[in-house]
Amino acid sequence: MKQRKLFAGARLKRLRRSLKLTQLRMAEELGVSASYLNLMERNQRPITAQVLIRLVEIYDLDIAVFSAEPEQKTFLALREAASDPILASLGLDDQDLKELNEVHPLGAQAIINLHKSHRNLAYTIAGLTEKVSGEPSFSGNIQRPEEIVRELVQENDNYFAEIEEAAELFSSEISFDRRDMFQQLSARLQQLHSIRTRIIPQKVMRSHQRRLDQHSRRLLLSDLLNEQQTCFEMLVQIAHLELRDLFDEKSMDSRLSEAGKPAKDLYRDFLARYFAMAVLLPYEHFFEQADELQIDILRLSAKFDTGIEMIIRRLASLRKTGSLGLPIFFLRIDQAGTIIERGGDKSFGFAQAGGNCPKWNVWNSGQNSLAPQVDFVEISDGARLLSVAFATTRKNPLSEQFTYSQIMVFGCASNRAMETIYGQKLGEARELSPTEIGANCRVCERKQCGQRSMPTYLFDTKSQNLTAKQLSLNAYWSGEH
Repeated sequence: MKQRKLFAGARLKRLRRSLKLTQLRMAEELGVSASYLNLMERNQRPITAQVLIRLVEIYDLDIAVFSAEPEQKTFLALREAASDPILASLGLDDQDLKELNEVHPLGAQAIINLHKSHRNLAYTIAGLTEKVSGEPSFSGNIQRPEEIVRELVQENDNYFAEIEEAAELFSSEISFDRRDMFQQLSARLQQLHSIRTRIIPQKVMRSHQRRLDQHSRRLLLSDLLNEQQTCFEMLVQIAHLELRDLFDEKSMDSRLSEAGKPAKDLYRDFLARYFAMAVLLPYEHFFEQADELQIDILRLSAKFDTGIEMIIRRLASLRKTGSLGLPIFFLRIDQAGTIIERGGDKSFGFAQAGGNCPKWNVWNSGQNSLAPQVDFVEISDGARLLSVAFATTRKNPLSEQFTYSQIMVFGCASNRAMETIYGQKLGEARELSPTEIGANCRVCERKQCGQRSMPTYLFDTKSQNLTAKQLSLNAYWSGEH
């Protein structure tokens, strides 16, 4: 196979500047001429294998700094910005965006940030218009608190060392025993915080599963929770009480401050739930079992007597140096196709707006079946992934149906799929002929797809001569409001 040449001038220039080296000095250290280094920085010459080896040896670098593809999440955000009616008329295609992302990463990030600001401003104006006119507006472009929290979690690679340490210390302090969890946690709350634990009928709790009554010093828990869910909620409350200072420190990010109390509360609750998960699924033991069982979700769920969702979330957090798990992504999707939650590895992204591809077999997940839907898929930029989808059931006591279904998807890059029981069952032959899917019809460039629900902005904007108003109406009627 012909090897692709490595053009990474922008990264080479950033490295040189971070080391505060002149082109002449770095050229001498690499054993090349200053003029050749200049050509490499301007992407007029590729970085050769010899130069790459010298860079790694001299500056003690991880070779992935130069070999990695542009981050998928950044690329998709850039693609979404380019599909905005303001920029769509320029006709930027994927190759243009990839070159911009590679050659001018700071410029690409500037465009993404400007697009976010534009969306937020549009939302603000729409909100003011709604207040003045009394008519509803349909702009949903503000960056929601959950999006900010997701960014922070991904920046930490889904792993929080301080909370892992706190969970280990907590378990050792009380000699945590899974066979007697409720009594141990009840005693902890009573002795350290003078809080009694009470199981309350759900009709009294209404929409809550856990509520701390500060006046009576009682922790109220729904009687619909099973034992492990009850203990999980107790651990969440303990985290809020005992890790307050750590949560305060981690909530000082300016994005949380700008977004206000809802974003901070959501982030603190995420951290508290991370603590509860780390106590119930201790890192090293879970890591060993996941490796031994080859990421078999159902077997791991049975072994730890824990739901599928928490098993998948724990797998996504196995990012500790020395005990590094498989990099996975996960998505939680409702029956209408809306992504409610996404997390894990950043290599798999979706556009902020719009639905998902109808060709993706996750929609075949049955409510009454434990069997996962497994496939190899290829997304629009050519990346191939293993996709594993499970149907899950959630309780809603306020609904007549009482329960409702969602889909939990997890996966990884196809080149790591054979490390899982699912990739092995499908086999390498299936990996070579994946199902081609897109992020959503709005930004998918697959022209020949027979299941397209609307024209894409990426290749049809000019030919259709759509106005900004028409584009906005299309976005509204497609559910992006």
